[in-house]
Amino acid sequence: MFRYVSCLVFIFCFQNLIGQSKAVVKGKISNNGIEIPNVSVVEKKSKLGVASNFNGDYSLKISPGINTVVVSAVGFKTKEFLLKLEENEFKNLDVELEIDVLGLDQVVVSATKTSLNRKEAPVLVTVTNAKLLENNKAISLLDGLSFQPGLRTENNCQNCGFTQVRINGLDGAYSQILIDSKPVFSSLNSIYGLEQIPASIIKQIEVIRGGGSALFGANAIAGTINIITKDPVENVFQVSSLFSSINNNAIDAVFNFNSTIVSKNLKRGVIFYGMNRKRDSYDHNNDNFSELTETNTTNFGVKSFMNITDRKKISADFNFSKDYRRGGNMFNKPAHFADISEEIENNIVGFGLNYNYYSKDNFNKLTTYLNYQKTNSDNYYGVEQNPFGYGVTKDDTKLLGLQFTRMFHEFVGESSELTSGVEYKYNVISENRLNPDIEAFEQKVNTLSLFSQLDWKILENLKLLSGFRVEMFESNLRDEKLTILNPRLSVLYNLNKELSIRTSYSNGFRAPQFYSEDIHSEIITGAVRRVVLAENIKTEKSTTIMSSVEYNHSHEGHQLVITLEGFYTRLNNPFIYEDKGEENGLAIKQKINGDKATVKGVNFEFKYIPNSNFLVQLGATAQNGTFSKEYEPIEGVKTDRILRTPNFYGNLIVNYSFLNNYKLNLSGIYTGTMDVPHLAGFIVENTMEKTPEMIEIGLNASYDVNIADKVKIEISGGIKNIFNSYQKDFDQTLYRDPSYIYGPTQPRTVFVGLKIGSVL
Repeated sequence: MFRYVSCLVFIFCFQNLIGQSKAVVKGKISNNGIEIPNVSVVEKKSKLGVASNFNGDYSLKISPGINTVVVSAVGFKTKEFLLKLEENEFKNLDVELEIDVLGLDQVVVSATKTSLNRKEAPVLVTVTNAKLLENNKAISLLDGLSFQPGLRTENNCQNCGFTQVRINGLDGAYSQILIDSKPVFSSLNSIYGLEQIPASIIKQIEVIRGGGSALFGANAIAGTINIITKDPVENVFQVSSLFSSINNNAIDAVFNFNSTIVSKNLKRGVIFYGMNRKRDSYDHNNDNFSELTETNTTNFGVKSFMNITDRKKISADFNFSKDYRRGGNMFNKPAHFADISEEIENNIVGFGLNYNYYSKDNFNKLTTYLNYQKTNSDNYYGVEQNPFGYGVTKDDTKLLGLQFTRMFHEFVGESSELTSGVEYKYNVISENRLNPDIEAFEQKVNTLSLFSQLDWKILENLKLLSGFRVEMFESNLRDEKLTILNPRLSVLYNLNKELSIRTSYSNGFRAPQFYSEDIHSEIITGAVRRVVLAENIKTEKSTTIMSSVEYNHSHEGHQLVITLEGFYTRLNNPFIYEDKGEENGLAIKQKINGDKATVKGVNFEFKYIPNSNFLVQLGATAQNGTFSKEYEPIEGVKTDRILRTPNFYGNLIVNYSFLNNYKLNLSGIYTGTMDVPHLAGFIVENTMEKTPEMIEIGLNASYDVNIADKVKIEISGGIKNIFNSYQKDFDQTLYRDPSYIYGPTQPRTVFVGLKIGSVL
């Protein structure tokens, strides 16, 4: 009996030893002789992998047999190696990576809420990376949103400086803005927050045009903008300043810093960043009223991570912003002594906590996250020395989520990945005003969401992405509880390695609730207005169909990307506004459901680099947006057009590097004609204006100097809006319409910059 048991134990141990036998691949990863840290080295089938250390060295244990090893890093072309290894064999594999200027092998997360190569994403994701932002001297997120097809930024108010980004012609309320894939960018922050996120902390901006509510929830009707912030990957320190003169009449000064500390074993890291910006108010037509607000913004943040084990990771981030802005006139006096004034001081505090767990076989991933953002806005909106114009607006957002991803390699077809999760969001918007005729307001919204999607690789060249999201919406201002289902279906077909076709269908929605721009007391020709919801208002829903063809080519140092994308969005019960008389002397606007609206068009993108020193990027959009019937956006004026969106617009970027340390960057933004409402006050009666075509050209140059080992200085300078293409028919005097503003966000601006960077 003892012998029998001993034999069984021996056989079991022997089988275990066989199962545990591994082969090892190791080597060094570099580019032009420079070691690259934090490069991902992964066995393709098992997804098991490691990262290279500070010296570029790596060591990966894999199962004996035939394996595909994938080597990838941000900014470099992905390489795959087919290896045949024996048991306990040690194989040396040194890898020389090539720079991927156009990001053909860019890793994105917005398509499926999981990391994957952009080429393999069933949904078209376009990316603006940190290098493009740096080359074009972007100060904030707002400056980086104009260089993708279908996107257009605009300033909507001379008094408060309200900015927004439009996707495929629909205004900002139809876009979901995410920070590191989390919907914590509240509706109040969407008004001013685009200028509060420093460009220096942005790793990349991922954009999905078309409905994304199935994955990211409400408001993702026009599309999703996901701001991926930089991770601490190497020890660096950087400070920079940019000094601008706006039409020789106002100063805009910006200071930035970034500092990163990472442990030698790459298991812990932290990045600190900050920005301070001071901009004078700017009066373009010399009527003593501002066209650009006075601004003073301070932003500070921390982002950190710790790998508890190879399979457990915890990360945390904290951010604080203080943003002061004032428009109108008499800036040397308190707001209530001015003829007209909007003064806002936003204090924003946010933090996030994330935990990632990978199973031993790396086929399962569990993510939990907690995010909180609190915004407190002390503000004044008033005319003619009104002492009751002061108020406080608050916006609190809490987010709690859990996401589980399971990879199947024995599924029908090649493989599949199932991602499911639950998300709870609690939002409170409140406003209290000193004016006794304006009642205090508070809206509490609870949203519970369940989502699931399957990313199914049916064949080597065919992928299907299907999923849904159930959103359960509840508000203290409405008795009705809503349950909304949003399906999604996308197909990716690769005709060959260079040509891909994508098609998608999705639904979206916006719940009948107040957004911060609704409760925001606005000044229009001296009248304070309020917004109310119609009693019978319904949920706004959408249907979107997208189809695209993309050609990617890379050979011997040159790269080419050509993308053609068609889109069609139908809005059912879209929210519009109508005048509803007066109450206690206050003009009332009512939010109601309008007739069906349709937005359709084509986006085109062209990117080409003949070598690593030269880049040409061109984007263009042709579209048409109309309602099925005429409506009255302002009293006495009827139209069937979706306003403030041109039928044609586009952008251009040209980057050229020469003599190793010189860079020349050209940018251009074209805005076609569009219909913009113009309210009576300075003019005699309400009217609809047809704006002129406008072209904004910018040019800058930079020079890099190595002053010590691992220390570099960059000196730069340039001109934005060289030909001063700026609105010429602003209203004047106290009774102007401050929302009658269009075109480039600022006139001709000359700037100089200095940046010092060091690898620690």
